[in-house]
Amino acid sequence: MKFSLLIVFAVAAVFTSAQQVSAQESEAVLEQYVFGTGQNSSRVTATLRDKSFGGGTARASLSFLADPNESGPRAGENRLMMTVRRNVPPDQITFALLCFRIEIRGYDVEGAEVFSKDLPGFTFGDSASGFYSKAIRGIPKTVSELQVTFVGNYE
Repeated sequence: MKFSLLIVFAVAAVFTSAQQVSAQESEAVLEQYVFGTGQNSSRVTATLRDKSFGGGTARASLSFLADPNESGPRAGENRLMMTVRRNVPPDQITFALLCFRIEIRGYDVEGAEVFSKDLPGFTFGDSASGFYSKAIRGIPKTVSELQVTFVGNYE
């Protein structure tokens, strides 16, 4: 009786471990980008272009616009513009690009988190072209470092 109970426990432990590994695999980071503006008192625009998003066939472009001006329609807010695209020729076979979510975190000069936003992801199917674009407004002007993490994988 004790022997069979031990086997059931061991099988349950292996099954639970397999589920945890599977969950960790599905939470892989495709890409993480970090923008830093420091303590610059003038307008800052930083653009990153990635020709191999997630190590695959998509391209990404991200722009962080920090505008400390005290007047105007966008006074005191920073903006983030994100674009991911993939063009697949008709005769080419590629894996699907699965982005489960996008995590955006902003930190002030002391390293304290002052902005946090999670966005739903996007999918470009097997051997399919795709386009994703999003603009985030209202990022506080106290943000001196912005981290953008795309969670997902190619399958």
